[in-house]
Amino acid sequence: MKNKQESAPMGGPGIPVVGARENAHHFDTFLRGQFRGLLQFLRARTASEQDAEDAAQESMTKLLRYRESEPPTAWKQLLYRIAVNVAHDQYRVALSHHNRDHVGLDGLEIATGEHTPEQRALYDQQVARLSKAILELPPKCQRVYLLKRVHGMSHAEIAKRCDISVKMVEKHLATALAQLRRKVGDSTAETS
Repeated sequence: MKNKQESAPMGGPGIPVVGARENAHHFDTFLRGQFRGLLQFLRARTASEQDAEDAAQESMTKLLRYRESEPPTAWKQLLYRIAVNVAHDQYRVALSHHNRDHVGLDGLEIATGEHTPEQRALYDQQVARLSKAILELPPKCQRVYLLKRVHGMSHAEIAKRCDISVKMVEKHLATALAQLRRKVGDSTAETS
């Protein structure tokens, strides 16, 4: 005589198929239980509270596609991997929308209708090098640098946002500037 688990249809190797309604309820409970932790995790990886909330919502929405195909034990790890990717996507979009506005132009000619294609190409290469160098910064230095350069926050505002001291903000900025100067050159890494 077969026991109840042996006679249940299987949803993959050794995983019993859970009823759709029960699975949806379990998934909703999982998401509600993860929201606060996920939001805290994303606050350290995004530029603002709104960005963290948007990334959390988007991450949870993207996890929906895996609700049926992945076991519940894999949901949390998958959610956080998705969240990291969403935060990186937000950063890349913000960087591409702001990099021309916030790149130091000391020593560079400002692009006008009079520049040659060669001059424009050199400028674009410099911007691309700066963008790549910013992406290669350690996460904390990168966040502090972007809060200063992209969002124009003061050292005190950054310290409060990141829950660190003003001295630590200065240290992260100094580290970021040193690495950017080394990789790109003095003219693009200066702060105001």
